[in-house]
Amino acid sequence: MRTTLISSAVALAGCGNSLPPAGSCDVAASGDTPTVDSVALPNASSAFYDDLSFAPLLGKIVAAPEGAGRAYLVDPATMAAVAIDVSRGVGSADASATTIYAADRGADSILGYEIASGAMVAMHALSGSPDYVRVAPTTGEVWVTIPGRNRLEILDGATLQAAGSVTLPAPPEGLTFDDAGRAYANANGSVVAVDVARRVVVGEWNTGCGISHGFPQIDLAYGLAFGGCRANGGVGVATIDGELRAGYEAGGGSAVLAYDHVRHHLYVHGDPSGTLSILAVCSDGELAELARAPLPNVGGHAAVTDGGGRVWIANPDTGGLTRITDPFAN
Repeated sequence: MRTTLISSAVALAGCGNSLPPAGSCDVAASGDTPTVDSVALPNASSAFYDDLSFAPLLGKIVAAPEGAGRAYLVDPATMAAVAIDVSRGVGSADASATTIYAADRGADSILGYEIASGAMVAMHALSGSPDYVRVAPTTGEVWVTIPGRNRLEILDGATLQAAGSVTLPAPPEGLTFDDAGRAYANANGSVVAVDVARRVVVGEWNTGCGISHGFPQIDLAYGLAFGGCRANGGVGVATIDGELRAGYEAGGGSAVLAYDHVRHHLYVHGDPSGTLSILAVCSDGELAELARAPLPNVGGHAAVTDGGGRVWIANPDTGGLTRITDPFAN
């Protein structure tokens, strides 16, 4: 079935986005409905989330609601969760196979917690307030965004000692890695690419967003970058050659993005809104809307996929999560 998106990609007056049409994309019509599950977390209560991550070496979702003093490790298939006590200043976290790395925004530091014991085993003071922390898959280093200094700080994964830094052309928003040795951040309406080994900026692609928001997403097989917008749940699709190919607006507020590399499906939530848009992506970067999955709450400022056809959205009303199972094939 050929599906063409037009109206959702047209920038509304005053929103600041300059997105092209979504174009069209051949997708099979299945009639399936996404499955939506509410996931309760131990001792959770209403809380703001600014981050969710998936740790592939651990095989778990990592959730650290701000101010809760806990980081959760959630099994994607069973939804079983384990809580580890962390500093109440933690607002972003990721993990290796053995360690949770947590960004303490109140103390301007990165903390390392051993998963087996729950003990804090390392700490590093940063040059500014951390926004997000991620483990680089090709090096095992810990990378941290410091928006106030236009910087990515790089730490040794074992000791959390300083290992380097990268200065960006604008404050970084979000941080994503591919498996080919590059890191990506949103920055002032563009996606910026960084060579992990050389620690230099190697690309910058306009996304059509007036102001960027959230974590950029990358499809290496198709050579595409997806950048989120702060307004109207917008997302722009650019090729790694720098051509802006397509756009989409889910409605609501700031765009929260996630991506399934096997299905080539893009997930867009405009926070606040009560739906998650599931989009098929074609190799030329054009888009087709497959479904809008209803969410049990209108908020949700973080999203991530788990590699198994499931998308996870933060639920600030309960302090838990929402798991959406994508029924559509690639």
